[in-house]
Amino acid sequence: MRFEAGAANSIELCVSEWIAGSRYRQSTTVLAEIGKSPPIEVDVYRREPVRRFTSLHIAYTIRNLVKAREYDLIVSQQHVSTAAAIAALNPSVPVILQTHNFIDPPIRGTYGRLKNSLRRWQFGRLAGMTLVSEATSRQFEIDWPQVTVPRRVISNGFDFGCWAPATQREKVVLVVARTHETKGILEAAQGVRAFLKEFPEWRATFILSDQRSHPHYFSAVVETLRSCGTQAEVLSGLAFSEVKRHTEAAAISVVASKWAEPFGRVALEAHAGGAALISSGTGGLSEISGDAALYLEAVTGPAIASALHRLACDGVLRERLAREGMRRVRRQFRLIAAAGEGELDVLPVCRRLDDFFRETVVDTRKNRRDAAAM
Repeated sequence: MRFEAGAANSIELCVSEWIAGSRYRQSTTVLAEIGKSPPIEVDVYRREPVRRFTSLHIAYTIRNLVKAREYDLIVSQQHVSTAAAIAALNPSVPVILQTHNFIDPPIRGTYGRLKNSLRRWQFGRLAGMTLVSEATSRQFEIDWPQVTVPRRVISNGFDFGCWAPATQREKVVLVVARTHETKGILEAAQGVRAFLKEFPEWRATFILSDQRSHPHYFSAVVETLRSCGTQAEVLSGLAFSEVKRHTEAAAISVVASKWAEPFGRVALEAHAGGAALISSGTGGLSEISGDAALYLEAVTGPAIASALHRLACDGVLRERLAREGMRRVRRQFRLIAAAGEGELDVLPVCRRLDDFFRETVVDTRKNRRDAAAM
């Protein structure tokens, strides 16, 4: 990862948001490949990219940094093997693996037993893990019951201060997704097409990314919407600021994922922008929305068209879902507390993450003292 302002992926955005609100910001260093300006002002150590033995190269680089700067904690993103390599070569510093997706389950068969033993050893090198949702945490416990590494569910956070939801919403159905069949985009297009035939005063905007990786699927979505004429548009390659502008204005947003989403940042953005959300509720999506979304019975064109019909005809329900969605995510997923808020029933995400980091460092030091005294 290059940790660049103009090309940050979802993981890099999450890292940026945590650092921006962390009480450890001034003493944090980000290790990244050679690149342009970072998304936020923070110390960045740039390294040349390598294509072979990447995990070991990163681990050795960090080892030299630890010797020079004496860090208290290392946080590795998503990749189990890299985190374990870092921990093996830096035994004096606790390593936390921060995950943003489901962890791969054990592999079956004879070959799988060897791989699974290696993976359990890798988990055992870690001082802690964070999981992005209760859904990913439950699945990890099912898949890896023998792993006892300390872990905490800490979701992605959000800076709601930069969001400005429009009071008067445009009669637009918004679909924002990566171009892949698991996202239910084609089904959404089929549902939107049927809906727009019945409601000519409404429009639809599909904002799709990564369309070049799945050109045939992208073409199928475009072809499905062709009969809608000027009522529907398909956009790609938009900067996040433009996606945000569309989200702040649209009356309805659709997240129709067919696979179990580990978290579902697009749903969080829909609530942040003030849209009424239609959701499949898979994986972590229901954790984001709670009772503040209209859930699909199935990810099919007819089911999506029916949900759109209901919200278009019931303005009271549409406004209630939008209002409750905004209130819920601002309570559950805010990065930092606003000035003067006092005690909170739900701690901000940065506070929860910082607390887990601090506890891990303290516990690691205590365990080592106890081991040395035996």
